[in-house]
Amino acid sequence: MSEISLSRLEMALDSLKRGFKENPSELERDGLIQRFEYSVELCWKTSKKVLFVNGIDSDTPKNIIRELAQLGWIENPEVWIDYVNKRNETSHIYIEEVAQRIFAVIKPFIADADKLLKTLEGKR
Repeated sequence: MSEISLSRLEMALDSLKRGFKENPSELERDGLIQRFEYSVELCWKTSKKVLFVNGIDSDTPKNIIRELAQLGWIENPEVWIDYVNKRNETSHIYIEEVAQRIFAVIKPFIADADKLLKTLEGKR
């Protein structure tokens, strides 16, 4: 069995962390939202691969999150489902309220994604 590479997820999260600031300009915020978008995407896609090598074949992001929670790999599946929902709203950041809602979850997402990455490292 070959080991799943986590390098793309690590790079995405590093990029998000490097760019994060509490009070960004509108342009910086929009860039952070884009980094959040692809980081969430890589979290669930990488998790899907790691679950598969552990004998679990799941299909959708929300089902993958439920599997991660059942295994104890993440603590709060509702929060992760919210991250996926926010990621799905990223095409609407031209609406100020949407952009603010998405930006508000980036900081907690970084902490949760770091925990997930550490868990995935030991499971691949």
